[in-house]
Amino acid sequence: MSFQALSWAYGLSLGSAPQKAVLIYLAQFAHEDGTCTWPSVLNIQVATELSERAVRKALRELQDKGLIMPGDQRHAALGKNGGTVPRGRRSKVWDLRLNMPVEEFNGVERAEDVRERLRGAERERKVRERERKHPKPQENMAETASESQSEADSKDIKKTGCTTCTSKNKGRECTTCTPRGACGAPNRLIQTINPSLPTGELPASGKRPGMEDGNNTTTGGDSDAATVMDHLASVRSKLSLTTTEPTKRDLSKIGNLVSRVVKAHDGDRAASLALILAVIDWLPANTFWLRRVDSSRRLADNWDQIANDWTVAQIERQRERDAEIRGRDRKSTAKPTPSPPEHHERHVHSLVCEHVLADMRPHEAEFSHEGSLRYGKPSEWQMACMRHADELNRLEGIETAA
Repeated sequence: MSFQALSWAYGLSLGSAPQKAVLIYLAQFAHEDGTCTWPSVLNIQVATELSERAVRKALRELQDKGLIMPGDQRHAALGKNGGTVPRGRRSKVWDLRLNMPVEEFNGVERAEDVRERLRGAERERKVRERERKHPKPQENMAETASESQSEADSKDIKKTGCTTCTSKNKGRECTTCTPRGACGAPNRLIQTINPSLPTGELPASGKRPGMEDGNNTTTGGDSDAATVMDHLASVRSKLSLTTTEPTKRDLSKIGNLVSRVVKAHDGDRAASLALILAVIDWLPANTFWLRRVDSSRRLADNWDQIANDWTVAQIERQRERDAEIRGRDRKSTAKPTPSPPEHHERHVHSLVCEHVLADMRPHEAEFSHEGSLRYGKPSEWQMACMRHADELNRLEGIETAA
């Protein structure tokens, strides 16, 4: 008998009486370290007064909880007087896991912890029972006053027919069952509550985007939906386009749209809201959607197509930028087109040109001026100038008509 194994078994709470009985019986025949215990199922039945089915079930559940494990089966082969037990008649050898902490077992507690918990529950039960039998004086007085008040109220109800008035209102007009804000209530209290927008400003109309009657019941996440609807109306108003007055249905649809985009962006609400506002800013560049998206509801209903067109437009725009950058950075390999040479009309020297006169002016006194070229009798001076002009033309390679 292993006292260590027995103490270990008694110190555990298994939540099952059959399991506890089988475990204690196994511990009774185990070695000091908890190994090598192999009582037969029949002997366990006789000791615990359990059925064979209950014993086998308890052994299986103890193994599932990790309390026992199969041991060295060769010990079961040793019979009495040094004989060998046939293989088909051998009991199963079990080892108890004494050295494992209780936390490693499934559904097992320390018996001491269970004992303290039961003691605490018993103490609480006794306290509640004592308080019930001996209530405090203040509570008795309060209960008595409450009962008296209830009796008085029931009498007033019978007299006046009011199910709300109490005896303290007797002889006076009721201010309890009739709300003070109602039209027929005495001392009517008129209170107007104007909820503010997400920005903290109150709209001039007193209405909140997404509400038909000006009553605002949207808070929290609806502020993003209100921002989207306000931005759509602002973009269209800048183009002198009208936007349908938002309703509760518009607010609901835009709220669902924002939630869907946020979910697609892994919960990044700021990036999702920025994307929706960017798509709205792009609408003026696409007249197809600009004509059709005249309400927040239509923006939500056609969001998938609108977002797809916006994405394609961004891709095309990026391609145009890339092509422009490549064209600007690419070096030009084409040769410039040669310009035709300027055409200059060559000067033909004559007897009156400045070149001839500049050369002949110093020798003018040497020649006679009598005669006229008009009448076919040029003077000596004219003849000398004509000869010098011919000489200059010849030197410059200019051919003149004879």
